[in-house]
Amino acid sequence: MLTPKAQVFVVDESRRVIAGPLVIARRRAYHREWLLGFVGVGGRAIVDTWRDQFLAVEAADAHD
Repeated sequence: MLTPKAQVFVVDESRRVIAGPLVIARRRAYHREWLLGFVGVGGRAIVDTWRDQFLAVEAADAHD
């Protein structure tokens, strides 16, 4: 799911979309987490506002 070119949404606890769709440009494992880069998002200031939120995908894109 967290592969380059995948589309994700940033959502809160009530599943309200905060940002997206975002396209993953790159990813890297970091300890027990993933570091993600998004197409068109060039600065950390933007993504820092999404801290402690959740990533979601469209139901049709979800895989178990």
